[in-house]
Amino acid sequence: MAIVVMRSFIIDRGNFTEFERLSREGIWPYFEARGCKILGLYTNLHGGSSDEVVLLTAYDSLAHWEGTRLGVPPPAATGEEVHRLAKVAEEAGRERAKLVRSTSSRVLRLATDFVNLRVHPG
Repeated sequence: MAIVVMRSFIIDRGNFTEFERLSREGIWPYFEARGCKILGLYTNLHGGSSDEVVLLTAYDSLAHWEGTRLGVPPPAATGEEVHRLAKVAEEAGRERAKLVRSTSSRVLRLATDFVNLRVHPG
């Protein structure tokens, strides 16, 4: 069953551009190579803190999410390119963490079969 993880970051003002770049160039290519789908990075337009950034990412399952955490090595059978992307993502993750004051995650279960998130275990 596909899941969506909503991860909230509180970042210091003025760091959004670098936060987004590290995510887009360094971290997301690895996640997408592992079968995840980045649904979007959002900032508040109304009703919340202006220093909060929300990331929505779809995964094939809870186990898929757990297996794609930075620092968890990809399966040996995934090719050299995925292993290279994992190293790039880990470094970008360390740099991005320096910009984050706090973070939290919520794991959401899809409530309807109507939506196809187009994810696969990877």
